[in-house]
Amino acid sequence: MISKQQLLWCTPLLALSYIIYIRSLICFPKESSTTSWGAPIVWEGTFDREEENLLHRVRGTVVGLSVFAVGKYLETYLEDFLVSANRFFMPGLPCVVYILTDRPSDVPKIHERSGMSITILKVTKQDRWQDISMLRMMDLRDVVLPLAHDQVDYLFCMDVDQIFTSDYGPEALGDLVAQLHSGYYLASKKNFPLERNPSSVAFIPPWMGTFYYHGAVFGGTPTHLTNLTSSCLRGILEDKKRGVEAIWHDESHLNRYLTMERPPSKLLSPEYCWDKRLWLRYHKMSWAPKNYAKKRERPRHMKP
Repeated sequence: MISKQQLLWCTPLLALSYIIYIRSLICFPKESSTTSWGAPIVWEGTFDREEENLLHRVRGTVVGLSVFAVGKYLETYLEDFLVSANRFFMPGLPCVVYILTDRPSDVPKIHERSGMSITILKVTKQDRWQDISMLRMMDLRDVVLPLAHDQVDYLFCMDVDQIFTSDYGPEALGDLVAQLHSGYYLASKKNFPLERNPSSVAFIPPWMGTFYYHGAVFGGTPTHLTNLTSSCLRGILEDKKRGVEAIWHDESHLNRYLTMERPPSKLLSPEYCWDKRLWLRYHKMSWAPKNYAKKRERPRHMKP
């Protein structure tokens, strides 16, 4: 017969074993390597790093990275983002970083690695965080992409409050690249926060939506991104005329485009935009520690 003291000793061990077991299921996700339309889903181990690097070096691939740093986001997050990108974003390939900011003189200076250059572009700061989020599609289309067409082969558009944590390499490159939202990776499709209001241009019918894509990371060729940003911007401006605002703003319009107009040619696993709710063995980028007292704008949803 088990004594009360023995039971007290066993309970924490059983609880710990259960936690380790549950987390092990998340740590090694059994996810298909391709979508139903044939697009690869990139996980560590599904690609040959040396082969990818050699292929793009031979091609002379140049990669762009666009990031918005307006208001308090500039001093709170930009330097850490740039330092980590300098180390981990597309190592070995020439890169152009486009910083869009309302305060160009306050952009921190870093010592860029060989082959990386920084271009600072001035944009107007919006009063509402929702407008900052939505109208970045306009700045991407009108400010960044005209330069990117002549300067880079691929471009990634990212939120600034993230930090690269390991090599974010050319395996992520593609014509149109979408990021699986780690906050909804384990959710059922019926719980995806897609826009279900038919009054919004971002509306997606209830029977549609295989994946939920994160607006914090997307990429592709400049031509594909011009089509994406133009479509999203049209929807955003039409919603404004109607007096409607999509549930998750530009992210809702991004999901509509990728779901109903042009599916992505490549998907990135949660390893490429990780938060601590998923225990993954590998991660390429994670959310920066939040300093809510220091910044004014509300962060994108589902961030820790």
